[in-house]
Amino acid sequence: MFYFLLGSCLGSFLCVIAERIPIKQPFIISRSHCVHCKRTLKFWEMIPIFSFLLLNFRCRTCHKKIPITYFVTEILYGLIFVFSFNQSTTLECMITLYWLTIALLLSLTDVYYLIIEPKIFYPTHFILIALLLYSHAHFYWESLLLYLFICIIIALFLRNSMGMGDLLLLLFWIPWLTPLEVSQLLFFASFTALITYCFISITTSHEIKKLKLPFVPFLSLSLFIVHFL
Repeated sequence: MFYFLLGSCLGSFLCVIAERIPIKQPFIISRSHCVHCKRTLKFWEMIPIFSFLLLNFRCRTCHKKIPITYFVTEILYGLIFVFSFNQSTTLECMITLYWLTIALLLSLTDVYYLIIEPKIFYPTHFILIALLLYSHAHFYWESLLLYLFICIIIALFLRNSMGMGDLLLLLFWIPWLTPLEVSQLLFFASFTALITYCFISITTSHEIKKLKLPFVPFLSLSLFIVHFL
């Protein structure tokens, strides 16, 4: 329970980072505020999970809906903390927590702005590579060759299926996964994204041509399932 509560508190901060860095707003010294009326929040309005339930997911002042991403992220990051600290060694705990943290953070920037923010992506992933090398994690050259082959197929026949940011993200992840995990990750991410795309298209008024779906959350979910579970 302690790990879950600690992760929930930090999950809200991840949302702030993902929301403010791409638009060059301060995220450390600036007070939390309502995204609609800009009113500074009281401390009891920032209690993870419980504040959302007490306020019925609405701002106390303007009564507009609070973005559900904060609530979902607090729960998810609480669960990530519990899962990470149940690993067998301290180093495995660190790598699992760090990798899933940056995956969640980049998922949020993709949800908010449909981008992989370079100021977040590059420093966090170079640190990830350093951690993996330090832990003597196996580097799968065959997975890298498989990935390059997939990139050629995408370039030739599926040019609009994935963005360059998604491909760059996979370039950092895939060499540390087995070829089977790579295949499973790409299949599961594509399948869940397609199901979600069809569901949103059917249940909302979005025109299919105008509907844009962030793909990093599906890659991150697939990474968790095929590599960490």
